[in-house]
Amino acid sequence: MSETNNPAPSPEGPARTRPGTPGDAGAPGDAGTPGGTAGARLQGDLGTLDLVIMVLSYAGPLAVVGLYGAFVIGYGVGPAAPLAVVMVAAGLCLFTVGYVAMSERLPRPGALYTYVTAGLGRPLGLSSAFLANLTYLMFGVAYHAGLAIVVRGFVVTLGGPEIPWQPLVLLSLAVTCALGHFRVDVSAGIMTKLMAVQVIVVLVWNAVVLVKGGPEGRPLDSFVPANLLEGSLPIALLLSVTGFVGFESTAVFRDEVRDPERTVPRAAYAAIITIGVFYVLSYWASTVAYGPDNVVGAAVSDPAGFFPDSVRSYLGSVAADLVSLMLVMSYLSGVIAEQNILARYLHALGADGVLARKVGTVHPRHGSPHVANVLATALLAVLFVPFVGGAPERPFTVLSAAAVLALLLLLTMSSVAVIAYFRRSGGEAGLWRTAVAPVLAALLMATLTVFGLLNLDVLNTSNAYVAVVLCTAVLGVVVALVFRAVRPETYRRIGRSQV
Repeated sequence: MSETNNPAPSPEGPARTRPGTPGDAGAPGDAGTPGGTAGARLQGDLGTLDLVIMVLSYAGPLAVVGLYGAFVIGYGVGPAAPLAVVMVAAGLCLFTVGYVAMSERLPRPGALYTYVTAGLGRPLGLSSAFLANLTYLMFGVAYHAGLAIVVRGFVVTLGGPEIPWQPLVLLSLAVTCALGHFRVDVSAGIMTKLMAVQVIVVLVWNAVVLVKGGPEGRPLDSFVPANLLEGSLPIALLLSVTGFVGFESTAVFRDEVRDPERTVPRAAYAAIITIGVFYVLSYWASTVAYGPDNVVGAAVSDPAGFFPDSVRSYLGSVAADLVSLMLVMSYLSGVIAEQNILARYLHALGADGVLARKVGTVHPRHGSPHVANVLATALLAVLFVPFVGGAPERPFTVLSAAAVLALLLLLTMSSVAVIAYFRRSGGEAGLWRTAVAPVLAALLMATLTVFGLLNLDVLNTSNAYVAVVLCTAVLGVVVALVFRAVRPETYRRIGRSQV
C-alpha cells in the first residue's frame, strides 16, 4: 500500500503569512539567506485575466494557427479540424473538474506536484515533479529554438542575411532570465501587450475570411461529425493538445494571484474555452479560405506558407509581412511564460528541500523565485548543447513532441491522483467532481498517451526521447525512496506538505 499524505486543510486554506515568516514554504524556523528569503511566499498581483493571458502566451495561439493548424488539417482530419479541437477542449475541461476540486482541498502552491503527492503518495508525487520540470525544460528548448527560427525568417523578409541561430537563443535566454528576476506582474504586463496584437491580427483575418467567403462560399464541412473519420483522428487530437499546453499551470501561480480560491479555477476554465474558441474559428476560416476540397492539399504541400499565403490573399502583402513579426511576438511571449512556469516548479522543489534550499528562496524585494529563475536558464542552456551543431528545427520538433507525451503522462497521473485522494479522504465535492469526471479524464489522457507512443514517427520524435521521459519518471520515485531512508525530513516535505 503506497504511502500518501492525509492533509485536512480548512476550507479557507492556510493563513497567508508575511514573507520570511517561519512555517511558510520552508521548514519551520528557516532563516533568511543572503540575496533571498527562505520560507517566504512568492508575491504578485495577478488577476484572472492576467493568468489567462499567461496560459495563452504559453500556448502561442498565433504560432499554433500559423503552423500546427496546417498539420492538424493536413495530417489529421482535414476540414473537421475544428471538431478535433472541440473534443480536446472538452477532454481538458473534464480534467480541470478534478484539478479544481483538488485546488480547493489543497490550497498550496506546487500544482500537479502537490496533487499527485496527495493522491498517490510521495514517491509518485516526486516522480510527477520531475516529469513536470522535464516537460517544461523540453518545451523551453523547443520554444527558444522556435523563436530563433522565426526571428531569422523575419530578418530575411526584411532583406537581411540568414543570421546564426545560436546567438539568438543565447539572447532570448538572457532576456527571459532578466524578466524572470522581477515580480511576475512585469512579465504579465509584457505578455498582455504581445498577446493583444497577435489575437487582433488573427481575429481580423478570421472576420474577413468568413465575411467574404472562399472558393466554395462558407461551407460547414468543418462541423460535420462524419468528416472526423476521413483522416487520422488520433493524430488530430495529439496535435491539437499542443495548442493547449500550459493550461494546467494556473495553480503554479497560486501565491501570486489576488484571490486564488476564485482566480485559479476561473483562469483554468477560461483559458481552455478561450483557446478552444480561437482555434475553432481559425481552423474553420482556413477551410473557408482554401475550400474543403483543397485545404488538405494546401496544408500538406506548404505547411509554413499555409497561413501567411491565406493572409496575403485576404489582407494583402503588408499584412502577410506583419505575420512574420507577429510570429516573433508569439514565440517571445511563449518563452517568457515558459520561464515563469519552469522557475516556479523548480522553486517548489527547492522549498521542499529536494533541490538545494537556496533554490526555494524568494527575492526580498521582487517576491520572485530569483534563484530558481537562474537555475531554469542554466538548465535550458545545458540542454541546448547537444543541438548546437545542427539546425534549430531539430530541437523544435523532437522536443515539442516528447514534451507533449510527458505532459499527457503527467495529466494521466494527476487524474488518477484525484480519484485516489477523494476515495480515501471523502468530502463534499460531489461524485461528478471526485470520480466520474476524473475517471473519464484519466481514460482520455491515457488513450492519447498510447496514441502518441504508436505514432512517434508522425510526431517527429523517437524512442530515445520516450526513454528519457520514462527514466525521469522512475528517477523521481527512486530519489523519493532514497530521501525516505536517509533524509526523512525532506521526504516528509515532498509535495509541499509543509507550507
